Parts: sequence; structure tokens; C-alpha cells
Amino acid sequence: MDSGNEKSQLQAPRDKKTRLHPKQRIGKYRLQKRLGKGGYCEVWKARDTLEGIWVALKIPLTDGAGKRDNETILREVRLLSQLRHPHLMPIKNVDIIDGHAVMATELSTGTLGDCSRPMSVRRIVGIIRQVLDGLAYAHSKRLVHCDVTPDNIFLFGNGRAALGDFGIGVQFTGRMKTIDDYGTPGYVSPEQAFGRPTYRSDCFSVALILYEFITGTLPRWPFHWPPRGLEKLRDRTSPGFVRFMKKALDPDPERRFANAKQMLAAMEQALPKALHDKKTTVAKKKALDWRQLRRASFTQRYQKVLGALFACVDCGEPITESMQSCPWCGSQRNRFDDRSQLSHICHHCHRGVAPEWHYCPWCYGPGFIPQEPNGTKPDYKTKCHHCGGKMTNFMKYCPWCHKKPKKPWHLRPFPEVCTTCGNSVDTNYWIVCPWCTAKLV
Repeated sequence: MDSGNEKSQLQAPRDKKTRLHPKQRIGKYRLQKRLGKGGYCEVWKARDTLEGIWVALKIPLTDGAGKRDNETILREVRLLSQLRHPHLMPIKNVDIIDGHAVMATELSTGTLGDCSRPMSVRRIVGIIRQVLDGLAYAHSKRLVHCDVTPDNIFLFGNGRAALGDFGIGVQFTGRMKTIDDYGTPGYVSPEQAFGRPTYRSDCFSVALILYEFITGTLPRWPFHWPPRGLEKLRDRTSPGFVRFMKKALDPDPERRFANAKQMLAAMEQALPKALHDKKTTVAKKKALDWRQLRRASFTQRYQKVLGALFACVDCGEPITESMQSCPWCGSQRNRFDDRSQLSHICHHCHRGVAPEWHYCPWCYGPGFIPQEPNGTKPDYKTKCHHCGGKMTNFMKYCPWCHKKPKKPWHLRPFPEVCTTCGNSVDTNYWIVCPWCTAKLV
């Protein structure tokens, strides 16, 4: 049969030869069984007869005229060709066979969608940790997945998880663009449903999956808090993790995590100690680098003076809520809505406040938002020189009388003071003054 007749048979409506079947040969691949069908392709378990390995083979679906649309699968190939990460599904091979695109990927043991809900909190956190790690890499390359679902999270026998199916993903170059494909119903953020996906949209989808597999309940539109299953979330995690989930599932994208890197750092911060990755912790203890030694030295020296320490969302170094910027990298993007130890949050600066305070001591603003109760009280160290009200170290304003402290904060064991604001600093560790944001070195 010549190639012209073969092409006409592929395009003939309802021609049986356009339907794939087990044991069929497609190039070097022999099909065994169909694993599933998506919006634009079908996936088969196939044998690579040259390499002697099993692969997952993605082949475009046929339209009403029997044609296979190559464009979507080729777009995925172009996106994935820029990515090399252990938690993003890699392409093993791509080819045009009989006029249509065929993409081979690693064969997984199944997907998260095959698993029962709810599952062990430790297991789902371990899977989501890997998914966010892969997404963070994709976001750093300005790629948005747009279809993060349980069926697109692939699981392997060694415990590895990888995110796949970038078929409707988009690349941001300059301004955000709209898309015609809206993702999988049930796992789409409100803004993506209107064709305006961002990195925050991927984070929202991940949060939906995490909530579903911890509680057994998938939050539904319009995503008002609290969703069904909140009591189970509280029982199985912690107040800090509940606050993390509340922020991650906020319908307003501006109040969510900006990208997967931020969300992963916040999740690690919010996890109860029992759920931290023990293998990673052991490995870190065995391989301390100079940054970890520096961080440990700083914590030992200053934690009593500074109080509760948190990881900066950009550099990971220790910071406090009283700081106006990260003294290690200068970042001003840190918020504490989901990690403050205090029971209320200032809606202006997103730092923790106590309910008895009249004003926010960090930004001068009134009006506080209640959080999940945790019983933690402020660690008062001194009193206001104006009204005698109790204050914690490095408050910018008195929370009782609204006045600035009469003198800068000079505290031991800090060896220096900032030449701009006069507050204590240590240039052995910091490059920026955390109290006034002036450069120190």
C-alpha cells in the first residue's frame, strides 16, 4: 500500500485503522494496553522494541474526521524540552509516525488519582513536597502548568512523584496571557476559570489536592472558608498547618502564595515536627555547609533577644515579624498570615498582633483579623517610656499609646548600631538593616 492510500485511510471518518489496539506496532513501539484518555491524547503502555523497555506512549486523539491533532502534544514537547527536574515527568523520545506525533515518557506505577482519599498525612505531604519542588523549578522558568490534578501526578516504586502533562501549560513572556483551555473541573482556581492563570493558580490547585487527600473532601466553588472537612484537617494536622491551608485556598489570588517556592517554604514551616522529612533532616545533619553553621551560630546568639524566628521566603535565613526587611537578602516579601504565633493578624502589614493591643506596633495600623487560636502570648521584654505599656523588643510603635520609643533599640549581644536608624545590628551576619532597610555593607 502506498503512502498516499495510507494517509487517506488515517483521515477516513470512523475507519477502524485510525483506532489503536493492543499488539499494534507504531514505529519501534508495540502497544500493550491503554492506560487512559485525556482532553487531547490517549496514553498507552508500550514496549520499546529497540531498547527493550516499557514506556508510556502519548498519542493525539482523532477528531470527527479521523485526523489526529499534533499541535497540543508538540506544544507540550516544546515546553518540557526546557525542563530538567526529577519531579517533572521527562520526555524519553518524540517522533512523527504515520503523520502524527508520538511522545514516550517514563512509565509510572500509577497516579495519585488512583489512590484512595483520605490517605496518610505523612504520605500526601511527601508527595506534595515533591510536586511543589518540581513546580517551583517550572515557575523559575516562567512556565505555568495550568492543569495540576491527581491524575497528572505520577507515582513510582521508589517513592518518587513527578508532575506531568504540560499540554495546556503556558509560558509567561512579559505580560500574563489568556488561554482557551481551562484545566480540569474541580481543580481550577477562580482566576484560571476566567482564562487568567498565574503561578498562584498552580498553587491553588496543589492546595485543593492536599486538602482533599488529608480530609477526604474536595473544596468546591465558591471556596468560602471554612470548607467541609475542616474538623478532620484540624484533628490530623496542627493550627499552624490549618492557617497555611487557609491562605493557600484563598479565592483572592493576591492573598495566596506568589509561587510554588513560597508555598513549599510555608508548608515546611507550618508542618508539625512529626511530619518533617526525616531523611532530609538526617542528610542535612550529616552534611552541614557554611550557611547552616552560620545560621546555627546566629540562632544560638540572638534567638532570646529576637524571639520566634522564621525562614525568609527568598533566602531561607532566619527573620522575625518585627523586621521591615530580611537582613540577609533585603527581601520585603515576607508575610506572616499563615505562620505567626500570635492570635491576630494586621491586615496592613500581615504581621502577628495581640488582640489586646490598640494599634499594630509594626506599621501604625489599627484593625486586626482573628486567626486560628493557639494560646501564644507576646514575649514582653520592656515598657513604653510614654505610657508604661508592655512592649516586645524592636517594636516600631507602642501598641498602647501609638508613640515611637524615645530611644533606638540598643540590645546585647548586638555589637553595632545602624548609622541610619540607630537600632542594633550585626554586620557579621547581615547586609541590610532589618529595622529601616538601609544597606549596612
